[in-house]
This record gives sequence, structure tokens and C-alpha cells, in this order.
Amino acid sequence: MSNDGPNLFIPSIARSEGNASQEVKEKLATIWSQFVEGPAFANTVARRVEVTEMSITPKAEEPKKVEARVVLELDVTGDMINGHSSLHGGCGAYLVDFCSSIALTLHRGHHGRWTGHVSSTLHTVYHAPAPIGSRLKIINTTVAVGARVMTARTEIYDKTNNRLVVSGYHVKMEPTPAKL
Repeated sequence: MSNDGPNLFIPSIARSEGNASQEVKEKLATIWSQFVEGPAFANTVARRVEVTEMSITPKAEEPKKVEARVVLELDVTGDMINGHSSLHGGCGAYLVDFCSSIALTLHRGHHGRWTGHVSSTLHTVYHAPAPIGSRLKIINTTVAVGARVMTARTEIYDKTNNRLVVSGYHVKMEPTPAKL
């Protein structure tokens, strides 16, 4: 790990609340460690994200299916802001991408499918600013998970000022090998 701060993310997976099994949490920690411990885009932000809940529950509208819910928290710091000293739109989009991917990994891992996935579409809506120093609560829920294509919804709340900051939908797919 680099020397730019402690990794809160990986240890917080094991301590998170929710009904995900400890075995699944440990497997998730192993998979996601590669995205936060090595040289990767925005990994200094990812390392500070704290997982507070990981759950699998029956889907209300489709009782034979389940949905994964992953809740994370993070403070808005200087490396995440725009010229107005609030959460930068690019950082908001990154958090939608990163955090929803964890929920999708949890959902597929719950079913024993630990395959990788890549982004197809990321739709992000900005509702309000989150000033530097704000505490964010990032709620991610799987919407639809098929054999190759999957979708998750993310809502980023400013807990400090009690408002919705960013919402988004993330569509991902299982990659196919490149054709040469």
C-alpha cells in the first residue's frame, strides 16, 4: 500500500453490519483490495470509504429474487472538491461507479459467481452540493442482475446537511474475450 493514508475500506468490510456472511465479506475484501491498494484511479479516495452495511434481502416486488444493499460512508476532503469547495461532479460519478460495483459484486458473489464486470452505462444526476467536511452516506442497491448484464442504483446523501447530493444508475456487463 502507498503511504498516502490508511486503508479504511478493506478492514471495514469485515466489520460491516448486515446479513452477508463473513465468508462472502472476506472474499469481497480480497477481490476489492486490488482496486484500492495498488496504483489505480482515485484509489486514495477509495481507501477512505468505510463499508457500514452489506445485506442480501428478498426483492419486495419479485419475492423469488434477491437484492444486495451496500452502504458506505466517506468524508468530503480537499482532494474531492471543485472550485466551490464542494464535492466535484467527477468524484460523485466515481463514487457511483465504485460503490455500485461493490453491491453488484456482493449480489453475484452471494450466488457463487465471482466473475468480473465492466461498465456499460453510468447515469448520474446531481441534486445538491456537499461542502468540504461533509459526511456522505452512499446507499447502493442492485436493481436487476442477469447472466451477463446487471444494474445497480446509488444514492449519495450528505448526512451533515440532510440532503440528497447525487443519484445514479450503473449498468455493467460480464466482459467477453477480445477478438483479434
